[in-house]
This record gives sequence, C-alpha cells and structure tokens, in this order.
Amino acid sequence: MSTTTTASPRRAAGGSLTFGGVLRSEWIKFRSLLSTRLLLIFTFVAIVGVGAIAAWAQAMSLELFMKNGTGMGVPGAPSEPMTLAQAQEFGNFNIYAIPSSGLQIGILILGALAVMLVASEFGTGMIRSTMTAVPKRLPAFFAKAVVLVVVSYILTLVAAVATALLAIPIFKAYGIDFSLGMEGVLYSILMGGLYVAGVSLIGLSLGTLLRSSAGGIIVLVAVMFLLEIGAQLLSLFPGELWKYLGQYVPSVAGGRMLEITEKTAFISPLAGGLIFLGWILLFMIPAVVSLKTRDI
Repeated sequence: MSTTTTASPRRAAGGSLTFGGVLRSEWIKFRSLLSTRLLLIFTFVAIVGVGAIAAWAQAMSLELFMKNGTGMGVPGAPSEPMTLAQAQEFGNFNIYAIPSSGLQIGILILGALAVMLVASEFGTGMIRSTMTAVPKRLPAFFAKAVVLVVVSYILTLVAAVATALLAIPIFKAYGIDFSLGMEGVLYSILMGGLYVAGVSLIGLSLGTLLRSSAGGIIVLVAVMFLLEIGAQLLSLFPGELWKYLGQYVPSVAGGRMLEITEKTAFISPLAGGLIFLGWILLFMIPAVVSLKTRDI
C-alpha cells in the first residue's frame, strides 16, 4: 500500500457528518490504490485457478473410482464399478463444493488486505487525519468494514461462479454431470462469499487492535491456519475434549458452514456458522472498544 488518496467525508446540508459520507470517503481511499486493484485481480485469478485444478484432480480420481472400484485398477485386486455417489464417499469428495475450492487463497489475501487497510493508516499517521474528520471514530471503522465485506463477498461470489462454469466442461470430459443446479452448488457459492467476508472482518479487527501490518497478518495466519494444525495435534492426547476440540476453531467451523450434509459426531453447518460468527465478534468487539478509547 504505497500511496493513498485522502478524501474528506461529505457532510449533510446542516453541517453534520453522515455515515454515507464516511463510507464514500473510505471507498475512495480503497479503490484509489493501484496495489489494491492489482491484488484483487490476482486474488480472483488465484481462486479460479485453484478451483479449476481441484475440479480436474477430482474428476480424474472419481472416474478412476467409478471404473475400477476400490481395486483402483491394481492387477489382481477386486474390481467392481461404483456409482458417482459411492465414488465421492470413497474418496471423501463433495463435488458440489468445487466452487469453494480456492477460498483458502481468498482468505489469506483478502484477510491480509483487511489488516493492512487500517494498520497502514496507523503506521503512516494518516489515522489522525481520518479521526479528525470523523471524531466519533466508530463510523470510520464500520465504513471500512462495509467496504471490505462488500468487496470480499462480490469478488468471492464472482470467482466461485467462474470456477463452477469452468468445472462443468472439465467434469463432462470425464463423464460426470456437474451443473449450477446440482444440489449444494449454489449454496456453496453464496456461503463462500460470507466466509471470506467474515475473515476480512477478523483481519480489520486485528489491524485495529495491533496497529501493525506484520503483527496483524501473523496473528491472522495463526488463527486461520495454524490453530487448526494445533487442534489436530491436541486430538492425539487421550480424552474426549481434545478429540472434538478441532471442530470449534474458526477455519473448521467456517468451512463446515459451506457444507450441506450432516456428519456423525460433528457440528452441523448451522452450528458451524454460529461458531464462526462468534469468532468474528471475539475480535471485532475489542477492536471497536480499542479504537474508541485508546489514543491515536
């Protein structure tokens, strides 16, 4: 984030500051950065690219399973063809979730962008100008949040639709029917945008709390990626608590929100969504209090 265009929030006719004016100001600051626009283009290409590769890999594997069964084509092994449903269960695949395959890239990039959106203002001192123009402070935070949520959701939604459209001919080449009308596909596309938007809010909150781009990104990576690995290691300890702890970390709960099927001894998609919302509030509430009470 090299250069930034400063825009004064528009005031109403009576001289009072409006949230619409603050929102417009934050939107201008966001879109005026060339680095931000390039980053969004790269994010879109990366999400679609990863999704297309995932579709190709799953299509090849499913075709192999359907033709050769559990024998996997190994000479001498029993060979009994499978249906598509049996092949998905055997390979632990959910092809309806293909549009969301590249979301991890979106989470990493857009989450880091959210951290930098506010932390860079603290680093350069620009936050003083922002808070001088918006003395109540919180409208500026929520305006940034609205900009991030809308951009993250729309970008992820369009990328997921593009991934699904690319996946249709890929699966067809391997004799597998895939379409936007398949059960769970549209749900996965719509909820994927919410997941990435939620991570952007966590990133914005971390940037506000830590006031450091590097520190905020490190903590974000730890929360969204390393925490899941740590929970998997803890599951090796004896005891039921450690065994089920992993499903409550934000990445697992948020990922569960995108699924449509129930799993034995696992949280439901609705519970996953509520737990993920709880994680967002866990970071967002202290960030709001910090911005309101700490010195700039």
